[in-house]
Amino acid sequence: MTTANEVPNGAGTTGEARIAGILLVATTLLSILMMAHHPTASTHDPASLAADVAGSATLSRIVHGVLIAIIGLEVYAFLVFAERITPGRSAARAGFVAFAIGAGAMMGAALISGFVMSSLATYYASAADPAPFVDFARLSMTGNQALAKLGVIAMSAAIVLWAVALLHDAKRARWLAIVGFVTGLAPAIALFAGAIRLDVHGMLLVVLAQAIWNLAVGTELIRGRI
Repeated sequence: MTTANEVPNGAGTTGEARIAGILLVATTLLSILMMAHHPTASTHDPASLAADVAGSATLSRIVHGVLIAIIGLEVYAFLVFAERITPGRSAARAGFVAFAIGAGAMMGAALISGFVMSSLATYYASAADPAPFVDFARLSMTGNQALAKLGVIAMSAAIVLWAVALLHDAKRARWLAIVGFVTGLAPAIALFAGAIRLDVHGMLLVVLAQAIWNLAVGTELIRGRI
């Protein structure tokens, strides 16, 4: 039986693992809530579009600000997780590098969608000529999509690499590795196949898929199984 001061896997304490697990479960549930409240715009008329986006600017900043904070907390939680996977350590470390790349890309996408777009919309909503906002919005969304795609692919790669690392340890539950392969590969394959677009609804599907993995890992960390 391990205690809170033991280091069963060579990295951190069991108490730290439980804290990371609780954070991972809490932030995953919160991220689903934030995505469910993600504002959308349906019009393409320059004036109406600017006014629509500007009208939800405060909500957009709150949602994306919280999502950025969530990603930061998840980076910490998965660092603890990756350090505790002693067998298959190279895959575990490579997985964390991939996740860090994906986290940075997702933060960039959130900054563009939540803050750059909101600031542009607020300015052009009261401008004499709102027409340029459409071009700026397209440019912003192009950058947002590029970063979001990188984020999804990198995070999917991270989950698969961690699943590979888990397979090297016969003492751990193999079910977690299986969950990792499914939830890691599914979003990436769907994205490459064109089955999903990374709009609000598409990102919600990605978040839900990753949530299954996050909750599984978080539960195992809380239980002291990792």
